[in-house]
Amino acid sequence: MADEGVAAPARRWRRTRAVVRYSPGLAEVICERVAAGELLYAVCREAGMPTAQSVGRWARARPGFGEALAAARLEGGRPSRGGGGVWTYCLETAEAICQRIAEGEALTAICDDYEMPCFSTVYHWARRFPQFAEMMRVAREAQAAWYCDRGWQLAMQATPETAYLTDVRLKQLRWMAGALSPRVYGAKRVEPEAAQEKLTVLVRTFTSERDPQTGEMKVVALCPNPVTGKMEREDVAGWTPTPPDAVLIPNGSGA
Repeated sequence: MADEGVAAPARRWRRTRAVVRYSPGLAEVICERVAAGELLYAVCREAGMPTAQSVGRWARARPGFGEALAAARLEGGRPSRGGGGVWTYCLETAEAICQRIAEGEALTAICDDYEMPCFSTVYHWARRFPQFAEMMRVAREAQAAWYCDRGWQLAMQATPETAYLTDVRLKQLRWMAGALSPRVYGAKRVEPEAAQEKLTVLVRTFTSERDPQTGEMKVVALCPNPVTGKMEREDVAGWTPTPPDAVLIPNGSGA
């Protein structure tokens, strides 16, 4: 259930039936009918009966009635605990589920209540009924906001002794908020800057020289040394080879 002291999201669902108060006689009638094989949600749809959600609250608040209802369910051939049974879509139940989700409850915990359908039924409704799917989407977004508020509360209450446990809980809340509402709370992905390619440009120039031994004219290539940057003849000893990624731009000239 929602923690006290944490503001719950605004509710979009309203009550559509009058409140029926608990009474021992009414509780006994409900148990007798459930034990006879009737479905709890079918009994609760009748006029003068409490809602299935109210019966669930009665069972949690009054252990005696909870045990009697569990025994009645077993006698009627249904599980004593948790949701289940054959359910048809019920708008009132759908609204109650979404309201509890918006207030921070896990769907698995909601479906464990007497008055609620089982987990698979809820997902069947979401696939089959677009109205319920939209209600669930809005409830999940509200639940993500609730998780953020809850995370702030946990962070403010953390002590040196509880720091590790708080960190574990905050990580889970952060992940769930991002999964439920990725557009608002999802991790922002930052693309790393692409590494700039280094481009080495060497300008080769040509000139002519007379061979001192033969007296013949020959063409000599001059190019900047990629290490020193100085112009050197490529045919001298110790010449540093041109890097494989260098771009050579010929620039011919004559003597």
